[in-house]
Formats: sequence, C-alpha cells, structure tokens
Amino acid sequence: MNTLTTSDHLLVIDPCPDTQARIAEQLQGRGFSVVAASDPTTALTTIDMAAPDIVITDLFLPEATGLTLLKELKARHELCPVIVMAKDAPEPMIVQALRIGAADYLHKPVTDEELAHALQRARNLLPGDLADIPGLCRSEYRLIVDSDPTHIPGMISWLIKTTASTLSPVRRLHLRGALQELLFNAIEHGNLEIQYQEKQQALMEGHYEQLLAHRLAQARLRNRRVILHVLHDKDANNLVYRITDEGKGFKWRSLLMRSQEVCESEDANGRGIFLARSFFPCLMYNERGNEVTITVPRG
Repeated sequence: MNTLTTSDHLLVIDPCPDTQARIAEQLQGRGFSVVAASDPTTALTTIDMAAPDIVITDLFLPEATGLTLLKELKARHELCPVIVMAKDAPEPMIVQALRIGAADYLHKPVTDEELAHALQRARNLLPGDLADIPGLCRSEYRLIVDSDPTHIPGMISWLIKTTASTLSPVRRLHLRGALQELLFNAIEHGNLEIQYQEKQQALMEGHYEQLLAHRLAQARLRNRRVILHVLHDKDANNLVYRITDEGKGFKWRSLLMRSQEVCESEDANGRGIFLARSFFPCLMYNERGNEVTITVPRG
C-alpha cells in the first residue's frame, strides 16, 4: 500500500479563497505541499507545469463546470487521481463525475477525517515507485508515439508519474521542462521538418495550427514516429531518458557550443535545448542528431 510522503503534491481548484486556505490548513503537517487555482484555465496551466500527485476540484467553477474540467484533466493526465467536491451537487452530477473518472466525492464543508480518508484512497491509486520493488535491478520502458505535438503534455505527465515520482518537486519540474523541449524538437523540427524561423513566423501570424495540420496531412511526415526509451538502473541510482525521431537530424555541435548570452535570447534558435542542458549537463546527441539522451540522478 502506498503511504503519504513528503513528495505528495496537491492541487486545490476552488473559486473560494477561504476554501483553498481551509484545505491547506487541514493538510498542514501531513506531508503535502498544496497549490491552489481559482478557475479551469489556471488549473490546467498549473497541472501541466507542476504535475501534482492529486487534484481536488469543486464541481461548480467559473467559466466551465467541474465536470468539463474533470474530463479535460483525465484526458491529459489519466493517472492523476481527481477528487471532486461540492456543497449541494445533485446526485446525477455526482454519478456522472464518478463515471468520468473521479476517484472520490466529498460534501462541502469537508471534514478533516473525510479529507484524510479520501486522500489516502487517492494515494493508493498512484503508480508505485520502481525503487520500492524488491529485487528489481533495472527496468525499461519503450514507448512509440505519433507526431502530433498536442499529445506531448499527457505523455510527459505519464512519464513523470510512472518513472520519476520520487524526485524532488524542483527536479520533477526541471525534468518536465527538459522533456517538453526535447520532445517538441523531435516532433516539430525532426519528424515534421518545421524550421525554427518558419515556426516563429507562423506563431506571430496566428497560423501555427494551419502549419501543423499541413505537415500532418503529408503521409511521409505523418507516419513518422518518436521512440521514448526510459531506463531505471537501481544500482547506478539514475534514470536515463532517450528520445529518437525519424527526421534528418541537425548539426548539434555548433548549437551546443553557443554562448549562454545568445541562448538566453527569447528568439534564439536552440534556446530550449540550451535550457534542457542547463538542467541536465549530461545531455548528449548521437552523431546524426536525431537522438538525444539525458541522465537524471535519483539521489
């Protein structure tokens, strides 16, 4: 059975600041770090960036219902348990929330005991840490994904929760940022052959979606895949992430040798790779430039 640890991160989504503060107070000293959001837009941005272990959301939210947000959360981050709560939700709404994938329902105001039990049940739904499996020396994942960049956030959330759940919050954030940059590079610049200036121009003109659709409509590009290989070596106490695309590769040596001042520029080509390397200095490419590897110490 999973137990509560200092690595448990909770996102509370509620339009009422008093409710946010009350839940944070209830969890004080129980091994949770709590962040809050008041609306669905902020919530989705927060969960994409912070990768919380568990989400608690009200069923009545500004801009959209909690059911709509619940569907979006489960679509993007299937492994993240979501607890829904409400003061006077009709029974059909509660049933629908559970069918969509909610882990639990709480009636507001939520008592300390009910909250603790719901969180423990949700915690038990999380993937176990690889390091806790007796006798395990090495484990590997090999994922083959398509070239639609809209699938990247969900893929990264799965990787973080499945392979890196015990990293510190800051390290998980760094890993999420690095994987995001490297996967976007592999798909956009590698498989779909979208050049940097071409992408920037499309973004400025608001035509990026059309550019992406045009590339994905070409069978030669659409049928390309990205291979994600993750290795957990218990003896070496590290995680290795290798991303391989089917593109032509690029001249990576000159890019990695560029100065920090150039790469920190907002419009500098390769800025994302530079940032990923600043988090993980061991970042390496193969000779062709279509495969990148980062090693993440677990200690």
